Formats: sequence, C-alpha cells, structure tokens
Amino acid sequence: MRVDDDGEMIRQMTSPVETASLQPQPKLVLFDLDRTIADYDGARLVRTQYAFEPHFDDRERLDLAVADALAHVGEGADHFEQVLAAHGISGPELVQEAQRRFQEDLYRGLRLFDETLDVVAAVAAHVAVGLVTNGPTAIQRPKIELLDIAPLFPVIVVSEEAGVWKPDPRIFQIALDRVGVAASDAIYVGDSAEHDIPGAHAAGLRAVWINRLGIDWPGAHRPDAEIRDLYGLLPLLGIGHLPGTESN
Repeated sequence: MRVDDDGEMIRQMTSPVETASLQPQPKLVLFDLDRTIADYDGARLVRTQYAFEPHFDDRERLDLAVADALAHVGEGADHFEQVLAAHGISGPELVQEAQRRFQEDLYRGLRLFDETLDVVAAVAAHVAVGLVTNGPTAIQRPKIELLDIAPLFPVIVVSEEAGVWKPDPRIFQIALDRVGVAASDAIYVGDSAEHDIPGAHAAGLRAVWINRLGIDWPGAHRPDAEIRDLYGLLPLLGIGHLPGTESN
C-alpha cells in the first residue's frame, strides 16, 4: 500500500479497460480465491523447489528445473518425471521422492497477497462481500481456514459443495441468493479468462479481471474492467481511502 501526504491511496495498477464502467456502484463484490486474493502460484513455486532440492547441488540448475516444471500446464506432479529427466535426474525412486515431497504439504508457501486484507476490509466497509471458488471441498475449506479468511466473507461458495463449477452461472446465483442481491447489482473479481469472467457475465454480473502478470486479454468477451492488483479495485468502486488512512 502507498498513500500520499493527504492520506489518499496511490493507484498501483494498469488502467482499466477503456470501455470499463462500474456505474452504478455495486451492492455486492464477490471475489475469487486462488490467484486473486491468495498467491497460489507463489505456493506452487515453493512446493516445487522443496520437491526438487534434494536432487540438485547447484542452485542454478535447480532454478532452471523448477522453472521448467512451472511452465507445464498441469499443476500436479505427473510431469516431474519428464522435467527431472530433462535435467539429468532419472529413476523411479528419485521421481517418486520428488512427487512425495510436493504432495506432503498441499499448502506449503500459501499466503494472501500483501494487499488482500486491506482491500477486502475497505470494500466490506461500503458494500457486501463474498467468496466464490472452484475446487474440492477437502482442499478449499482447509485453505480458507489456513488463511483465516472465513471471518472476512459472510458468504463463501465452494464449487463441490454447490454442485456446480465456474463458469456455470448457477454458482454465482447461489451467492447472489444468499445475500439477496440482484446480479445487476454485483461484480465478480477473478483472474481466469476461462472460468471467472465468462461465468460472471453469463450470470449477469459485471466482471473485473485481475491481471497480475500484465498479459494481453486471452479470452473472447472482455471484462468490464482490468486491474493489476487488488488496490486497483478501490477507485473503480469510488473508494478513495483504505481503513486508517483517512485524513483528518
């Protein structure tokens, strides 16, 4: 967070999409979990480093192998055999050991992005907030507990519990019904051009794409707004101060 001398938040984001508009202001803001408020990719990096470390004496070789593993689309450990072999590490026992280390702590390195708590608190001071996340209950609920974010969100919808997964619009409708807000009065903040943005639009919500990597929009129908981090959400909602930064 950065503020100027008058206590005003300094925007730390790319400009919203030119055609973006969040007027009228929403009554409900729903957030995605992984890669939106929680640093899933950072945790995957930590877990992969932990898995590979015993097999590499040289840090540079380790970093190259980890980078190759992270470049794979699959987020599990099935590709470890291929990656390790490409870096001179082979044998079923070594591969299985790396896979075991990767799987032994699913939440190793998982944390909230630095701005998450401040931004969610600022938004919640003005409108209702909720969380809608894809994933198995046995993984997402312990993750929510570990991050201690359940108290932040009066409404939490996990796809396996709901019986529908993003981009199915019904999962968003479940959250809307629980709060008692119309889709036209809600927005969804997420990172996925495949699940979050089209799913929210299909349900009638406006959608804000959080583009932390600064990539070109990879989907079809564009989001209503684009931000680089969660701080960028605040000016879109007309929120000029974070809690505790108001000028006297």
